[in-house]
Amino acid sequence: MQNKEILEYIQHAFELKEQKCYKQAIEMLYKALETESDNIEVLFQIGELYFLMGNSQRAIQYLEKVLLKNPTHSDSLSLLKKIYISLNMYDEAFRYAENIFAQHNTAKNLAELIKLSGKLNKFDKIEDYSKSELFEDNQVQCALAGVYYEHGDIAKAKEILEKINDNDEAAILLGKINFDENNFDVAKEIFSRLPLNYENAEVLNYRGLFYLEDMNFIEAIKSFSKALNLDKQNARYAYNLGNAYFYNGWMKEAVKSYLDAVCLAPEIMDYRYSLAYLYYTTGAYEKTQREVDYILENDPVHNRAITLNALLKFKKKDFLGAKNDLEKVLANKEDDFAVTSLVKVYCELQMFEKAEQLLKPLLEKYPDKAQYKCDLAEILHAQKKDTEALAILRQVIEKEENYLPAYSLAAACAFSINDYAAAKEYAQRSISIDINFASGYYYLALVRKAEKDYDEAIECMKRAVMYDLNNAEYYAEMSKIYQQKDDIKTALEYANEASSIDNSTKYKVLYSELAALNRKRSNDEKLSSKKITL
Repeated sequence: MQNKEILEYIQHAFELKEQKCYKQAIEMLYKALETESDNIEVLFQIGELYFLMGNSQRAIQYLEKVLLKNPTHSDSLSLLKKIYISLNMYDEAFRYAENIFAQHNTAKNLAELIKLSGKLNKFDKIEDYSKSELFEDNQVQCALAGVYYEHGDIAKAKEILEKINDNDEAAILLGKINFDENNFDVAKEIFSRLPLNYENAEVLNYRGLFYLEDMNFIEAIKSFSKALNLDKQNARYAYNLGNAYFYNGWMKEAVKSYLDAVCLAPEIMDYRYSLAYLYYTTGAYEKTQREVDYILENDPVHNRAITLNALLKFKKKDFLGAKNDLEKVLANKEDDFAVTSLVKVYCELQMFEKAEQLLKPLLEKYPDKAQYKCDLAEILHAQKKDTEALAILRQVIEKEENYLPAYSLAAACAFSINDYAAAKEYAQRSISIDINFASGYYYLALVRKAEKDYDEAIECMKRAVMYDLNNAEYYAEMSKIYQQKDDIKTALEYANEASSIDNSTKYKVLYSELAALNRKRSNDEKLSSKKITL
């Protein structure tokens, strides 16, 4: 009777496990233990369920109870090895791996022992294992190549791998090596040989990286999502997924993935930096500052964080502070991001010659890079050399017809020289590429305003504001359009928004002037009303 009851509890627990109701399954098995407290199968199942719930310590407790009763219980030994590997406790994992190999002398188990020996730098052990008749097996040789790879002996790893045919594990490692060596075409070809439905987290992650390189962001998102689903604790996959979301413009999803990466690997400051940079690009400057402060507190020489901090100073109009920080970064290390950031600062300080000289090496190194050509055009635009700037921007657009910053800057240059038709064309083309492109609507609004089509200008500016809620300039321009329509009350509301976003002098002055005008209008209306009453 008791055995039948235990079997029913176990059967019910298996059903709940299939439904991923792990806690309820454990409760069923606890009832079975009340009847038979030393049932090895029940103890093992409880240990496995705790592992599936992420409670490694409880899992270890129950699995060790199994081994006290049966020291050769294979499933418990294997699961304990797996748990200790996941906890990076390789000494403990190695102990169980040796026990497993002693019982089951297979190539797979020897390969596991070699991997763990590599983690523990036990090369004398690997030397002992080389005497085994299983040592020349492909599985074992792949593991050995992996050890050489992890310890930086790439040549030896490649030598071993090139002797192995028709082995997926060898192909994956060879692909990784070529990727690390920037042989991207070779790596891509190696990974493409594997079936498209190959369910391996590493393969999916590399395929995602290739999709990113090809700017196929949707497929990259799919690949990284699948990789992360297979290895939920892998911070790198979460980070790569965040990058794919970011490049695709899905900022909310990117924030979540970056936060996941930060939680999984809080010691890696680059993950937190990417989150900070996302916040910066979306105008969330307070959040950016918090992340940057944390990074610099833990890594004071993190160059990109220092650069981002300088850009935050730039946003606060502390141009000299930004200049000093960026010059210090570049005094210690070449950094393209710091260079382009300092170019912006020099332009703001009207140090145009220094800006051009600073940018010149990048243009020579990357003559076809759209970003650097646009940076040069921006320097020229700041000096009112808009015709020269437009000539450069037309070259950029001809080669990279979807590069939005070029259209935005071209519209600005054309508008500055009163070529409203060209400004309108560049703005409309940018919107055709990205219907949510705020800058395109902004320049369309400016053109409509210049043509005195104020109603259409307002509609365009509303879209600009909608797609970039934190841009003070958009609110200020909207205020000026309403002022042209003689709607001072609405103009004042938009001026107030601009001033609340950016408290710089020009927005304060705009608000003050409109507030004074609004008060005057109100007083005039009151006086007029009194005269009518009299």
